[in-house]
Amino acid sequence: MNKEESHLLGFFTESTSLVLGPTDAETLAHFILRVALSGPDSSDTTNPVLQAVFALASLQLHGSGSANAFRYKRRVVAEIASHATDWLDESALLRNLVATMLLYHCEVGTLESSRRGTWVTFFCAVKRIINTSPAMDKLIRREYSVFLDWIYYHEALSEFTVRHWKVPYDGCGFAPVARSARAVDGIGSQVEEGIGCPTEVLELLVHACRQAIVAPCPEMAYTAAELERATVLEQRISTALGDFGPIPATTTTPRNRRTMVADLHRIACLIYVNRAVHHFSGSEFRHRRLVREGMLLLGELETCQSAWTLFVIGCEAVDDEQRLAILHVCERSRRDPRERSSHIDSTQRLIEAVWNQRDLDEGGKVEYMAILDAVIGGLAFMPLFA
Repeated sequence: MNKEESHLLGFFTESTSLVLGPTDAETLAHFILRVALSGPDSSDTTNPVLQAVFALASLQLHGSGSANAFRYKRRVVAEIASHATDWLDESALLRNLVATMLLYHCEVGTLESSRRGTWVTFFCAVKRIINTSPAMDKLIRREYSVFLDWIYYHEALSEFTVRHWKVPYDGCGFAPVARSARAVDGIGSQVEEGIGCPTEVLELLVHACRQAIVAPCPEMAYTAAELERATVLEQRISTALGDFGPIPATTTTPRNRRTMVADLHRIACLIYVNRAVHHFSGSEFRHRRLVREGMLLLGELETCQSAWTLFVIGCEAVDDEQRLAILHVCERSRRDPRERSSHIDSTQRLIEAVWNQRDLDEGGKVEYMAILDAVIGGLAFMPLFA
C-alpha cells in the first residue's frame, strides 16, 4: 500500500459518518474494513472492497472530478465483472456485494451524482445479486447482520422513492426482504449493533409502499397475512415511542444520539403510515403529536443525515415557526463538516415544493399523497431519500 492509499484508508477510518451516512457508520465501517483487509490479496489492486474504499475516500476528499477516484472505481468494476460467474463462493459473493454497495455510496455521496440519479444503476445490481445468487443463504449469519441491514435500509428507502416517482406504482422489481439473522430472530427494534434505524421501521415502510401497488396480476395482490403483519409492526413502533413520545422531561444527562436517531425514524414512519395507509388529513391529535415530537427531536439533534426522515417530517410543517425550524436543521446539516450533506439541497427543494403546493391548496381539497406524487414524480430523474 503506497502513501496515497494509506492516506485514503486513514481518511475513510476517521470520517465514517461522512462517507457512509446516513446509517450508523462506525459499526458498518469496522465490518467493511475487516472484509477489505482479510485474505492474501488485502493490499492488492485486485481486491474490490479495498479499491472501492479508496474510490469513496478519494471522492470525498477531491470531488467527483478526481481522476484517482475514477481509476479506483474502474478497477472495482473490472474485478467484479471478472468474477461475475463466481457467485457460489461465499467469500467472493460477500466481497463483490460490499464493493458494489460502496460504488453505490460513491453515487450517493456526491452532489452531482445524486442529482443525476445514477445511484440506481449500482443499487439495481445489488438487488439482482442478493435475489438471484444461490449462495446468498450462506450470508445469513449474525456476524453479517450489520451488512445485510445496510442493504435493507437502502432497499426500503428506494421503495419509497419508486412509490412516489413512478405512479401508478407497480412494485420495485424484487420486494425488499429483511435478511439479517437479527431481523429473522425478531429483534428488529434493537439498534445497539445495527445501522441506526430499527429494521421493523423499514419493514413497515415497505408494507406501506407496497399496499399502493396497482396489481396487474393476482400474485402481486396484498394478502391478509401481510396486512396483519403491518398492523403488528405499527403497534410495536408506537409502543417503543411510548404514550408521551420520545422527548423526556428536562434532564442534565445528555441523551444517546443513536437512540434519538432511531426514534426519529420511528416517528417519520408512523407519520408516513398515517398519511399513506390511514389517509389522515393531518389535523388528528395523534398525528399532530407525532409531528410535534419529530420537530422537537430534529431541533435537539440539530443536524439530520437521513434525507427520508427530514423530508417526511419537514413536509408536515404548516406554520412559519415550524418551517423556519426545518430550514435551520437543513442549514446546520449543510455546514457540519463531520457528516455528509450532499442530500440537503435536493431534500430542501422538495420540502419547499410540497409547502408551496399545500399553501396553494387553501381548501385542503388535494390529497396529501397526491401532492407528494406530483412533487417527486415531477423530477426528471429518480431522487434519492437515503
